[in-house]
Amino acid sequence: MEKARVGYARQMARKVLSDTKISGLPVDLKIILAKKGYEYIEVDTFLDSVDALILKSDGIYYAAVNAKHHPHRQRFSLAHEFGHILLNHNPSYYNPGITLDNPPTSTKHISAEAMFETEANSFAGELLVPLETLKKEFKKTTDIGELSRTFYVSTAVMSIAISNHMTQLYK
Repeated sequence: MEKARVGYARQMARKVLSDTKISGLPVDLKIILAKKGYEYIEVDTFLDSVDALILKSDGIYYAAVNAKHHPHRQRFSLAHEFGHILLNHNPSYYNPGITLDNPPTSTKHISAEAMFETEANSFAGELLVPLETLKKEFKKTTDIGELSRTFYVSTAVMSIAISNHMTQLYK
């Protein structure tokens, strides 16, 4: 099995931020998606197991999130799905025929696709908690709760970001 391209995924997230000229906090995912040609929608009919989808319907690209989920979860899930698209992941592991009216009932990932999930998570983490910005904010406070509020992500996402960049944050 190939190794996940974590560095590449993070680099792609930084490129998106640069290309869309997004630098403020929290990162405005809706603006990024709009600039990339996606219509953002919140869907209240998704099953709880469906976090977010990016798909094309009638010539329109949609970035859809589960309206019933917490905004932090919506943001990370949508950034994760966007990562799959930008990292050119093979979508064949999703059920064919997924639409807004026919969302998946479950998603099964096999070990070969775990790499895609790792890369998409790395992309989402870097997009919502960019390392260079995290370095600046981390100098102001190391409180995970406060940093989570600043970046508008869950404490779990913030903890992972800090853990992933520990050596660069404590230089």
